[in-house]
Amino acid sequence: MKQNRNPLKRILAMAGVVLLLGIYIAAFICAMIRNEAAQSLFRAALGCTILVPVLLYLILMVARVIRPQKSGLIDAVVFDLGKVLLDFPWETYTGENELSPEVRDVLLEKVVPSPLWHEFDVNLRPYEEIVEEFTRLDPRYSEEIRNLILTEDRIITPFWYTGDLVRGLKRAGYRVYYLSNWTKEWYEHLTENGVMDFLKNMDGGVFSFDVHIAKPDAAIYQILLKKYQLDPGRCLFIDDSQANVDQARKEGMSAFLFTDYTDMTEKLSSLGIRF
Repeated sequence: MKQNRNPLKRILAMAGVVLLLGIYIAAFICAMIRNEAAQSLFRAALGCTILVPVLLYLILMVARVIRPQKSGLIDAVVFDLGKVLLDFPWETYTGENELSPEVRDVLLEKVVPSPLWHEFDVNLRPYEEIVEEFTRLDPRYSEEIRNLILTEDRIITPFWYTGDLVRGLKRAGYRVYYLSNWTKEWYEHLTENGVMDFLKNMDGGVFSFDVHIAKPDAAIYQILLKKYQLDPGRCLFIDDSQANVDQARKEGMSAFLFTDYTDMTEKLSSLGIRF
């Protein structure tokens, strides 16, 4: 037998029954003692028999708008961080100092797209060792490259919607997690500066630097699912990388590519997820 899982509906139903029963009992007592109010109370009882259910229905409709019902398909929403919950315009950042066009071209063409960033994410070598390897990409501009790497985390900020999005999903009854390729040193700096405060409202997550594995490696998805005992069939994954989205689907999760906030909310709504 399916139980009623809506506590508000149960409370309103009980209140309606008590109200109607009280009016009918009062009318019956007045009739028994031949009180003049008996007829008025009886008419009120009949009226309330019609009006109370209508009123309760309207209250439930308003409550549903204020706090939408949870999707029957999804229990947990898993977010990537960079460019999804955190604004990170790293492709155009070239350090804090004024640079010549030639230096900017070197940074944007050699450093920014370098696969060495992956080494930071998996955290298998000392941070400074990787920084030194970056500077050797073009020894002419070793200081500019170092400056870029050591200051790039300063441009990372939460998007305007991040805090409300996480809190809204939590209020609507979803568990919220993160699964992100991230650098340990950057995480520590951003935590000290309060940039990562929104993570306190989430149910947990996995950073690549902690497990030494980065997306789209299947293992990092399995680590998240096992750590929090999540059913992949009831998880939604959101990432700005198509390769990461594709791998999440291979692991049995629902997933879609993040492009912007409006598109994301439309896709969430299509899955019955409102917040």
